[in-house]
Amino acid sequence: MNVMIIFNIVIMGFGIYMVAAALKMKNTGEINSAVITAEEIAKCKDKKAFIEFIYWREAVFGVMVVIVGALGLVDDLIVSLGSFNFIEMIVFLLGFIWFQSGLRKAREKFL
Repeated sequence: MNVMIIFNIVIMGFGIYMVAAALKMKNTGEINSAVITAEEIAKCKDKKAFIEFIYWREAVFGVMVVIVGALGLVDDLIVSLGSFNFIEMIVFLLGFIWFQSGLRKAREKFL
């Protein structure tokens, strides 16, 4: 089995986890420790506002990660996407930077 197939499945699993964690955070009102550490959660001034600020960003990033993983599987198993792989990686990196920027703003504002 190709290592990249396994890698893309793991990427998709991570994206699904991010979306599920964001939705769970929104529904339960509890901050997920995958987003920030337990020490940071304890220092949070306004958990509800933090969740409102970050949950949709986490969900959007998670969906993007699922798409990247799915495109990787398509490339590995069905049809070569050629130079689209480079664009896919750039989009992933930009999404990661966007999410981390939002997380940094949330830390500054609510911790």
